[in-house]
Amino acid sequence: MNAFHTLDIEVGRDIRIEKDEWDSIALATVRESCVPGRGAEVGAIVCGEGEMSPIHSPEPYHKCVNRHWTGTAAFCLLSQHMTVVRQRIDISVPRKMSSSSSAHEKGLARFYDAVYTAFLRLIPYASTSLRAIVIASPGWVRDSVMDYIFKEATRTGNKPLLGARNKFIKIHVNSPHVHSLTEVLKSPEVRSLLVIDPQIGWLTCLQVISQLKETKFAREGIMLDK
Repeated sequence: MNAFHTLDIEVGRDIRIEKDEWDSIALATVRESCVPGRGAEVGAIVCGEGEMSPIHSPEPYHKCVNRHWTGTAAFCLLSQHMTVVRQRIDISVPRKMSSSSSAHEKGLARFYDAVYTAFLRLIPYASTSLRAIVIASPGWVRDSVMDYIFKEATRTGNKPLLGARNKFIKIHVNSPHVHSLTEVLKSPEVRSLLVIDPQIGWLTCLQVISQLKETKFAREGIMLDK
C-alpha cells in the first residue's frame, strides 16, 4: 500500500541499504532522500507568536513574558517522500506599550527581516517543481509576513519572487509549531491545488481506511464500493 518505513540513522555512522533489484523509481527516491529538500513540491513557513523564553532576557521570567513575545518561524520543504525542516528562527519582540512603541516596531522589523532573509536562502521559490508556497499561522502573523516579503521584493526589484506570487497561499493553523503542517496538508486550499499529489492521495485513502475500521461495516466484514 505504498507504505514507508522509518529508520533511526546516527550522524557519523555508515549505513548500507541492499535490494535484489534497483529500478529507476527506487534509485530516484534514494537520490532525492540524500539531498535535503530536493524535488520539493511545497515550501512552507509556519509562523506565529510564541511564548517568551527566559533565556532571551536577563529579566525574571514573569516580567519578560509580560513585556515580550517571541516571533517564531519554521521553514519547511515537502516532497512525496519526506518533510524537511530547513531552519527555525525565534526573535524576541517587545510588546506594544504606549511608552515603548518604537521598541515594538524595531522588534517586529528584526523578525520580518530575519524571516525574509531566511526565505530567500531556504525556499526555492523560482523552481518550476515548487507548486505552492504556504505561509501558515494562528493569527495575523501570516498576513504581515507575506506583505513584508512582497514589499521587500518590490523595493529590491526581485522579479523572480514577484513572478512567483501566484504560488503563495495563506493558511490558518492552530499552532505556530511544525506539527501544524498536518493542518496545512488537510486544508482545502492546498488539497485543491495538489489534488494529483501522491502524498495527499495516499493520506486521504489511509484516512478513509482507518475510519472504516472503526465502523460497524468494517467490523462485520462488509465490503463497500467506495
